[in-house]
Amino acid sequence: MKAANYLNIIADQLHPYMAFVFPTENGIFQQENTPYHKARIVLEWFEEHTDQFHLMSWPPNSPDLNLMEHIWDVMEWQLRVQTPPCPNISNFA
Repeated sequence: MKAANYLNIIADQLHPYMAFVFPTENGIFQQENTPYHKARIVLEWFEEHTDQFHLMSWPPNSPDLNLMEHIWDVMEWQLRVQTPPCPNISNFA
């Protein structure tokens, strides 16, 4: 994804949603350290909207802070212990 595309998503989708969910306070938003998250145009947009967003800092190489990684681990564990085993695409060939 390019930074301009990401910025369009932030401005067109996230901004109205956060204004709806947090009408009277700053919403907290978390990004990873991917290049398009750290692009100058994206960071400048967040600076212009500091009255509406609180952008959490994200230490580099911190998988423990990424909740999605923990969710994937739980899902994988549940699929592995499922009885009968969950079929995969190779079972249908």
